[in-house]
Amino acid sequence: MKKGAIVYWLLPEKGERELFCQIIRIFCHELDAPEFEPHLTLLVSEKNRPTPKAVLRCLKAEPVRLRIRETATSSKFTKTLFVRFRSDGALEKLVSDLGTAAKVRPRRLRDPHVSLLYKKTSARTTRELASTLKFPFRDVVFDSIVAVRLRLPVRTRADVEGWRIVARKSLRG
Repeated sequence: MKKGAIVYWLLPEKGERELFCQIIRIFCHELDAPEFEPHLTLLVSEKNRPTPKAVLRCLKAEPVRLRIRETATSSKFTKTLFVRFRSDGALEKLVSDLGTAAKVRPRRLRDPHVSLLYKKTSARTTRELASTLKFPFRDVVFDSIVAVRLRLPVRTRADVEGWRIVARKSLRG
């Protein structure tokens, strides 16, 4: 049974976002995978009050810089191939503040990551893809937050294609 939710994402700044988008587009075309915005999921809310715009309007935060740990794979559709990051105090505070603003108890981010591929494929294929990815940077700055309306759980291309950004906030002054 699908249920509606608002999910808050942290987005990388322009340079890193463009590189992640290029990688996602290549996988989209080469592997017939869905295209999506590269993001780090911060919070899931199944409530619509306060509105996503109100939540983001009252949030006070600055850009967050996170260090890349590794490129990894899993059998989970939404984590087929992803970049794993080290968490830090600024990220944890942002999640806590966002939960307070959204009136939702935030879960601790156990595995902050940006996915690059959503596709059921062989473990061997995804391991080979992961081994070929090298990034020209060690840190990624995340400088905006978006609220996305979607249906959970996300298990198919159609689920991904149904995502809609409903609010956006820059973390730059």
